[in-house]
Amino acid sequence: MSILITIIVFLVVIEKEAFGYIDPGTGSLLFSALLGLIGTGFFLAKSLYIKMKNYSFSSTKAQKTTSKKARIIIYSEGKQYFNVFKPIVESLIKLNVNFIYYTSSKDDPIFEIKNDLLHSEFIGEGNKAYARLNIIETDICLTTTPNIDVFQFKRSRGVKKYVHIVHMASETALYCLYSLDFYDAVLVNGENQIADIRELEALRGTNKKEIEIIGSTYLDEIAIKKEDLDKKESSKTNTTILLAPSWGINGILSTFGEKIIDSLLKSSFNIIVRPHPQTMISEKDIVDTLQSKYKDNAKIRWDFDKENIYSLHEADVLISDFSGIIFDYAFLFERPVLIPDFTFDKRGFDVSDLRDESWTFKTLPKITIKLNDESFNNLESVIHKAITDKKLKENIKEIKDEAYMHRGESGYLGAKALVNMLDSIN
Repeated sequence: MSILITIIVFLVVIEKEAFGYIDPGTGSLLFSALLGLIGTGFFLAKSLYIKMKNYSFSSTKAQKTTSKKARIIIYSEGKQYFNVFKPIVESLIKLNVNFIYYTSSKDDPIFEIKNDLLHSEFIGEGNKAYARLNIIETDICLTTTPNIDVFQFKRSRGVKKYVHIVHMASETALYCLYSLDFYDAVLVNGENQIADIRELEALRGTNKKEIEIIGSTYLDEIAIKKEDLDKKESSKTNTTILLAPSWGINGILSTFGEKIIDSLLKSSFNIIVRPHPQTMISEKDIVDTLQSKYKDNAKIRWDFDKENIYSLHEADVLISDFSGIIFDYAFLFERPVLIPDFTFDKRGFDVSDLRDESWTFKTLPKITIKLNDESFNNLESVIHKAITDKKLKENIKEIKDEAYMHRGESGYLGAKALVNMLDSIN
């Protein structure tokens, strides 16, 4: 900055009568250099400000103390991931561990938890959040965010270990390419999520990660809410179908849309349509078109609630595609799931690099019923048959034991795994 100030002062006080000639090319070069120096100084100052704010300023004395002592930072992309972290947050507090919780949601439920061991803070969204995260200093950073060191989210030199926590029951190969390549450790739900991680490590020559099976934190949270709903009397009098697709080129709304909804409306069932949250960002036009078409039909209801448990609990059958909600519904309720018979486009996903078929696509035929063109013509009969299929329920229970382990214990096991990692760092 002192060099920049010297140059500016020199240019201001230089004698205006001085003779000389600077050709346009050289003048342009000098002007560009000056702008470059000014830009560099600005961004250096901004980076310094963010760093000072990160470590020096908090709203209370307790928060300052926590920030200085914290060896764990949790980053949540938004309030929708609160159920993933909540059991671990509660267990870290019970284990008397100081930690920081950064979030990209101003109204994240984390702010309702008041404890001297926890410092929670909104750090902005998108690039603003990444600018903060890319310069943090701590022993462990825990997050659900994939693709570290691939896109904007970079490894900070001040972080000793990056830990990813899986937030779905299917394997991580269904993430986009290179999702976990540069993580140091992964907290997984069950045995089913290990093989693809190891295969991709060997294939790409990346470092071998620590893998801890802790169970599913978010499923444990949903299970608690399910128990509360089970105690309440239901006023439902008709069979309810939940249509809950994922988003993108493989999603039901993109591939079938009106066809599947029209077929359901010919039946005697009530219908709930719950689009994936990302659909409302990337494919909002599809949802708007469908809502407009069926706005006067009393049999169909749209669900945009932040929590899916209420629709899941109400539904007798789920229709989805490759969304992780398939396993959530099957494991928690042990009820039938129907999926369209189509080929999943693996381009852009880690699964495209696997030699053999992935666990998910080997498993889905065992716990779901495929829908084809003939099924659409007789959907009510197909659904009634699925509801009474005993073999389907047996398969669900068997696979649940493999993919959803340590049920009810994930929060403690996750927190304990982090504490053990801290011990190894010492």
